[in-house]
Amino acid sequence: MTDVLGWELSRAVAALEAEGFAVSTVGVSSRKGVKGNESRVIRQRRKGDAEAELTFSVFKTDLMYQEP
Repeated sequence: MTDVLGWELSRAVAALEAEGFAVSTVGVSSRKGVKGNESRVIRQRRKGDAEAELTFSVFKTDLMYQEP
């Protein structure tokens, strides 16, 4: 399984699905809930022969990003 830690979520899911994994995702955030513009993988684990779980959080990676 490709190591996708730090990858943008949709790119990580696509990469693992291309390898034949069924991918599930779990979102986490801080209590304050900072608004952001990019979902990044912060944890990856294998859940079976062909299953993977990705935990992600939203980060503000574009300093010009304005909250809607």
